Amino acid sequence: MNLFNRVTGPGAAACLCWTLSLGAVALAFPGPERSGAFMSHPVMLGFTALLAALLLFSGLRAVTRGRVDSALLHAGCACVMAGWLAGQFAVRTATQERPAVGAMALVAGDVSDKLWAGDNLDKSAGRVPFTVRLEKFFVERYERNEHDRDMGSDAPVREYRSRVTVTEPGKEPYVINVRVNHPVRVGDYHIYQLSWGQSNDVYGRPVTYTVLQFIRDPGLPAVYAGFVVLFAGILLFAWRVFRAKASDVREVAP
Repeated sequence: MNLFNRVTGPGAAACLCWTLSLGAVALAFPGPERSGAFMSHPVMLGFTALLAALLLFSGLRAVTRGRVDSALLHAGCACVMAGWLAGQFAVRTATQERPAVGAMALVAGDVSDKLWAGDNLDKSAGRVPFTVRLEKFFVERYERNEHDRDMGSDAPVREYRSRVTVTEPGKEPYVINVRVNHPVRVGDYHIYQLSWGQSNDVYGRPVTYTVLQFIRDPGLPAVYAGFVVLFAGILLFAWRVFRAKASDVREVAP
């Protein structure tokens, strides 16, 4: 036990935190796709699982020592990692009948339950257990200023959103609006407004299309819960430090 305490002592923990922090910064340079591929490697998944288990164990030890703040900090980190691992497991075990990630490109009036993948959305990713019909796509712009008029260009886009009708088995169809940074949950999936563009239909007529992204991530609630627990631990830790400093001031006061 003494050896374990030395291995997991403050110095080792500080070195581990610095190493992980530098690693996280380094992963930002290759880009999201290459970094994601690196982190989804079985070795990295196993390392993350081991680290989450060690953090949870350290949190339990902190509880026995009466260090609630430390326990919350360790448990919050472990919870975030566990949620991420659950999401990775969903991606690795996805099937055509139960996809984890995919997108739809729709024009007004289109109805679909098929998800596609790839840069050009040309690879089948599976089907979702409901249908989506695009009723209308909205592009809202700021007012044109003098510079826009002089350049002959449109005003910058303020917001774009998709109004869709969702039909789930055994339920009445209902209408939802999918906005940028405001995903909508349908069943096990979060629907995101990914992008939009303009093209021509089979008759050569110009059309505006929207691209909706569908993500099934069962670990997302655990990630959110982990951040809440982590924030609570930070507050308790700050309160403990504040009380300790206040106590020291009272002791040295004349």
